[in-house]
Amino acid sequence: MTPHPSQNEDRLVAHLLQIEDALERLAFVQDRVKKRPPLSPEYRSDSNRIHGCATKVWLREDHAGGICHFEVDSESSIVRGLASLVAEVFSGALATEVASFESRIVERAGLSKIITPTRLHGLLKLEESIHAFAQSIRPS
Repeated sequence: MTPHPSQNEDRLVAHLLQIEDALERLAFVQDRVKKRPPLSPEYRSDSNRIHGCATKVWLREDHAGGICHFEVDSESSIVRGLASLVAEVFSGALATEVASFESRIVERAGLSKIITPTRLHGLLKLEESIHAFAQSIRPS
């Protein structure tokens, strides 16, 4: 059984809220993606770019058997960390669930008050792209 995006979000929020200070939490979000390899150059293309972000952000979308998978990358490590949180909420879930779930991970993790409105807008654009991809998947 695949996890619902709400389950992924609950798990991530519970983990992040173990860190009491919001700035330390943001530093943790930034550090956790440093261990992950960047997207390969073929996916860092304009067709995979999320437009509406101040910093370049790329989204790699994939699906198999109606289950969505997402990877992100960015020129900024903070943005990459925040975007990875959003992608993790939806990755591994059914396309129908991805298409209908509105994530609040940034707010629930207490990060929305310490990041700029421009970054919040970029994360919204990322989620819109994730929803659009999930809506484009036809049930098999």
